[in-house]
Amino acid sequence: MPQRPSNRELKVLGNMGADGVLGPDDFTDIGEKVFGLMLQKGWIQPAGPADKYKITDKGIDIHDEQAWRGRSKR
Repeated sequence: MPQRPSNRELKVLGNMGADGVLGPDDFTDIGEKVFGLMLQKGWIQPAGPADKYKITDKGIDIHDEQAWRGRSKR
């Protein structure tokens, strides 16, 4: 089972969608470190110009699963 994404990672995955190409500059509170960790986890992949990424199928699955289940407050 994949590791549960943080709120910042979910924000990125939710805003990217299937066709979005975004980078750390597109988010004010998310930096290169978060994108680096997501890249290691296989949720995003490099795309086009430098510091731009797109979501992978694995990332879409993670986002859909978390959005459907919601987040536990415990």
